[in-house]
Amino acid sequence: MHRALTGTSVHLAPFVRERPADRDPALERAMAGVRVLAKLGRAAREAAGVKVRQPLSRLVCVAPDADEAELAPLVPLLATELNVKRVEFARTGDALVTLEAKPNFRTLGKKFGKQTPLAAQAIGAFTAEELRAFVHGAPLAVTAGGESHQLDADDVTIVRRASGALVVEEEAGFFAALDPVVTPELRREGLARELVSRVQRGRKETGLAVSDRIVLYVGGDADVRAAVETHGAWIAGEVLATRVVWREDGEAGDQATMPTVEVDGIAARIAITKAE
Repeated sequence: MHRALTGTSVHLAPFVRERPADRDPALERAMAGVRVLAKLGRAAREAAGVKVRQPLSRLVCVAPDADEAELAPLVPLLATELNVKRVEFARTGDALVTLEAKPNFRTLGKKFGKQTPLAAQAIGAFTAEELRAFVHGAPLAVTAGGESHQLDADDVTIVRRASGALVVEEEAGFFAALDPVVTPELRREGLARELVSRVQRGRKETGLAVSDRIVLYVGGDADVRAAVETHGAWIAGEVLATRVVWREDGEAGDQATMPTVEVDGIAARIAITKAE
């Protein structure tokens, strides 16, 4: 292509020189933040045990020191990457996680000596609000056996646990909280995506050309049928099917034998023939 456009080989072309004026620092910052959020979102999916092909309803994000106006143009990219319907932003992760404190007996022992077990008990009784203030720099003191000492960061390990139904992953102030609930509507869409994946694999295995049109035959239980009825047009467009035909178990038809495949834990029957 380069030779056709320029008349010279691309291997003889000089490297493009960097032009600092062409850089967009705001875009670079936004993309760096989105990459972190995408990584955390994938980790949240893995923790929830939900495949990427299964759509989910929403992702709640916290991006520290980020300008939401800078991030806004990249929200569709993040939603597509994580296969979520909606991306929301929160100012802080306070509402996403609850905090617990685990005492560090080694450092506490230097301050409290024999009273360390009482100090550890007092640390375990701190509320999430007190710990959140401590994380943000507020002083926090422990009194045990008549002795009172200010806590240092090394004296406790702050453990963050997801609050509510969201699955939360955190890194360096970034939070990605995923709603793992799969509604019937999302389930049907997820099954449709799995069906497309299976059909595309079948096209390749049967040696069809990329541009070949097909007739797609599908059978299975009520869940598979609901997915096909709801998303049949989208499935047809993705796999280049001129028709998507439903076949009941044992029903005669002009298709080839319909082998049974597992689609996201559900048995489905799929067959394809080249369209005339």
